[in-house]
Amino acid sequence: MGDYLIYQAYGSPDVLNEALLSILSYLRQPAEATVLVYTDAPAHFRAVLGAAAGVEYVRIEPAQWRAWRGEIDFVHRVKIEVLRHAAAHCAGQLLYVDTDTIFLQSPADLFAALGRGELFMHVAEGRLGDGNPLNRKINRALRAAGSAALPGGMAIGAGTRMYNAGVLGLRSTDAPRLAAVLALTESLYRLYPKHVMEQLAFSVVWAQAGPVREAAPWVYHYWNLKEIRPVLAAFFALPPPTGLAGWQARTTRLDVPALAEGKARFRALPGWRRALRRWLGRGWQLPKPLLTEGG
Repeated sequence: MGDYLIYQAYGSPDVLNEALLSILSYLRQPAEATVLVYTDAPAHFRAVLGAAAGVEYVRIEPAQWRAWRGEIDFVHRVKIEVLRHAAAHCAGQLLYVDTDTIFLQSPADLFAALGRGELFMHVAEGRLGDGNPLNRKINRALRAAGSAALPGGMAIGAGTRMYNAGVLGLRSTDAPRLAAVLALTESLYRLYPKHVMEQLAFSVVWAQAGPVREAAPWVYHYWNLKEIRPVLAAFFALPPPTGLAGWQARTTRLDVPALAEGKARFRALPGWRRALRRWLGRGWQLPKPLLTEGG
């Protein structure tokens, strides 16, 4: 039995760079877990991480990535298949994180909770009936379809809580739950093909086992900050420092959570205030320059 931190990172260099930054943030405060990177580009990671202890690569060819999207051709179905593969090959605690994440502290306590059988997702995002606009759209679509359209007539109603699936924690012995998530995802996506249907499936299946715990105290998920991608490309293009410790030290120069929170605060302003600030040249943007070659 062991602890495993799992990433899927393939295709776009932007995604690979996000994963690199996340892994570096973890390695600054590790929890003695094995890092498993499901990828088509191990060399991209080794160029920065070298032979970092505890980091392993599961090379997945393009045909397998396509197959994992399934007949519904859903990109987030891949996440479920990666976890199913990990559960079949790694006995112990599995902590999956999206690439656009930053570790705020060592997840040692999180892994300990997984060992006790607790299940994690990133953070609660409200109920379907009175949550954000997308949640309410999903609720209306499912009400129109009726529960007979879901596996086993499963009921998903206005009171169902949606959790963000940027972090998922379970044990390898929870593999049957992953099969349930996969079946539910396929049914939900066929009913209403939105990008969050796999996280709704995880939210429902995880909640059937008991309270869902939030991983937010350990992991920050900056899903709303795609503007950071060119910065990360420039970051990893800088002349390489001496060894892994040099890269880890450099990561402290990029306070990604603070940047994401700044954007979120701007987006939370009333529309007229955002428009006024843009007109005054005070709209939100990344500060420049964020990087220099020193350090």
